[in-house]
Amino acid sequence: MDYLVLRILCSFLAGFILSQTGSFIQMGTRNILASPSTLGFDGLAILWFLIFHSLTVFLGWEGYSISTLLFIGLPLFTILGVSFSRMLGGKEKFERIILLGLTFNLLVGAVFSLWQFLFLAFNLPFPMELWFGHFRFVETEGLVALVLVETLILLGLLKWKSELLLFSLGPGIAKNWNLNEKSLYRFLFVAVAIGTLTVVSLFGAFSFLALIFPVISRKLWFKSQGLKGEIIFGAIINGVTLMLIDLLCYFFPILGAEIPVGLIVTGVGAVSLILLLWQSQANGNIGKS
Repeated sequence: MDYLVLRILCSFLAGFILSQTGSFIQMGTRNILASPSTLGFDGLAILWFLIFHSLTVFLGWEGYSISTLLFIGLPLFTILGVSFSRMLGGKEKFERIILLGLTFNLLVGAVFSLWQFLFLAFNLPFPMELWFGHFRFVETEGLVALVLVETLILLGLLKWKSELLLFSLGPGIAKNWNLNEKSLYRFLFVAVAIGTLTVVSLFGAFSFLALIFPVISRKLWFKSQGLKGEIIFGAIINGVTLMLIDLLCYFFPILGAEIPVGLIVTGVGAVSLILLLWQSQANGNIGKS
């Protein structure tokens, strides 16, 4: 497949999945500040990549493929998603949990820097571009992995369509209809875990993007269409948005060097998080969606 076409498809699907995972985690926690970044999923995915990479280097398996990383990691992150659904499902107060998630990501950042220093000091290969996502080295297997993960997510959406609709209407309605929230939480958090792992393993981290994308979907795009507008139509627009930003990075390098698209969106996402916190503080309603 032509490189540019492959890159366009991968950047679109990555944005699509990030938008959906952000919506799922905000829906599951009923908290506008919850995201894979603020709850530590990004950090866990990066940490898993570093552990796997280090083991392959020291065991002499340096020629490993990303499909091997995902094949081993997906069952682990499925268990992680189930564990998170049991710990976080149904909680009302998330300020302290979000603080822990952000602190964990800072810890992973420090570990990443130390790991990088040691590997480079001993002249060992290190995935330096993992911290800020990019699509420079897209491959067909990456596109296949994204399509498979999104297919699983869409199948889950079809299965839990009615439950999701009731759940999105509020806790009172969900309780009146005797909604089985445990199974719904399990789907939401597993989807977040495997979606985050796949995107980070293939292209690196796009911190805070899954935080701001759902907010944009709810407030600006397809607001009148409710849940479908946010999870499907809004995710499509967000996928196109990430794709266009990546194309700008591709066609307009600076002195021959391409800016990682993850660096741009992380900066925008961080500013958006500050604005959301400011707005929530001004309204006296921190963290509530």
